[in-house]
Amino acid sequence: MPEVASRQDGVFTAAQAVRAGATAAQVRRRRAQGVWQPVLGAALVRRGVEPTPRRRVQAGGLTWPGSVTAYTSAAVFHGLPVPDDGLFHAVVGRRPRHRPGMVPHQITLAPDDVVPVGAGAVTTVLRTVLDCLGRLGPEDAERLTTWAATREILTAELLEAAIVERGRSWGTSALRHALDAVSHGALSAAERRLHVLLERAGVRGWEADVRIDDGAGLVGRVDVLFPAARVVVEVDGYAYHARAAFQADRTKQNRLVAAGYTVLRFTWSDLTDRPDQVIRSIRRATTPTR
Repeated sequence: MPEVASRQDGVFTAAQAVRAGATAAQVRRRRAQGVWQPVLGAALVRRGVEPTPRRRVQAGGLTWPGSVTAYTSAAVFHGLPVPDDGLFHAVVGRRPRHRPGMVPHQITLAPDDVVPVGAGAVTTVLRTVLDCLGRLGPEDAERLTTWAATREILTAELLEAAIVERGRSWGTSALRHALDAVSHGALSAAERRLHVLLERAGVRGWEADVRIDDGAGLVGRVDVLFPAARVVVEVDGYAYHARAAFQADRTKQNRLVAAGYTVLRFTWSDLTDRPDQVIRSIRRATTPTR
């Protein structure tokens, strides 16, 4: 394995191996024996090395030099709750050589839209969210909007600026839908349903979409907060949840509990099939004990 691979998280190309002293025959033999295995495009790793999102970003950069990992591939790298379509998406300067499973895109990126990652690069979290919103279906777009807004990655001001910048380009309509959701507080169908249940049941003393901080800074925005009782209510709108997003939600919950909050979590099924049970649970948690 060439020495340069140690600076690329173990990722390298056959050309780099040859430049480091391996012969073409040695490269072919190691690939045939499975000692060196493909990651993506022209990139290789040693057998047993996991093709993590970080390694795939660098593999993309080594295969298409100067490219920037984007769209759903960048979302996977950042741990966003976006379905992975199984393809590798990258922004390129000019049409590159075709590679199975890799999709080139030609769009304009500002320097501050890009983050270097070893031998590759990836769009920033914000740029990735904005780009993905224009490509997702309504339910997935709503889920991503909610996730990003509750972590203050997306704000009304940022969405307004993105809409102005993109003008009439493809995907702007989705950004307008996201702006409407962010501007009106209830960011998902599940949150809106929870608000309706609370209002119909006459439950008082709650606030929607509240920012909470602890000693380490921003914990996140919570769906519903009962300040006096220090009770947080969170809703999961859909069954799908990316592993990284699931972990982020659990980390957020642990920080809330450590800060002295009681956290209640409900699913869409709870809200639609067991609304009375939801209200009873909230009343029990928010009613002072005698």
